Amino acid sequence: MRASLFVAIMIIFASCDTNSKQLIYSMTDIPNPLPECPDSPNCERVTIQLDLTADTLLVAIEKALSTMNAYSIEVQKDSNRIDAVFRIPVFGWKDDVAILIEPADDTMQHVFIRSASRVGYSDLGVNKRRVRRLLKHLNNLLNSQ
Repeated sequence: MRASLFVAIMIIFASCDTNSKQLIYSMTDIPNPLPECPDSPNCERVTIQLDLTADTLLVAIEKALSTMNAYSIEVQKDSNRIDAVFRIPVFGWKDDVAILIEPADDTMQHVFIRSASRVGYSDLGVNKRRVRRLLKHLNNLLNSQ
């Protein structure tokens, strides 16, 4: 149910601007190689598929994370991976975001995203909102090119 809701939301985001390029946001059945989320509600893990090169995605995702004021961003071009850290204002707690890009076929890429709190049980939806914001920023960046 959570996955279906996320897909519906992403389709709405992608279709809001009729002048924009249509990016493909879809959940896939392929296993996500990033660590599974624990039973606690402080983690979000999704898989999307986009019709772009890995290099284009790495640059765009890094820009999107910068726009979102990530505390740190580490790009590993050789493995098509980005690791970012976000600091929660006031308390200073850190959340980790991992993104891995793997080819789906000749033109499509699978983008695996995991956002998780380092401490605590609940994050009041922060990680889920962060993933949505990341995808929204990514969509905006790619449509402005």
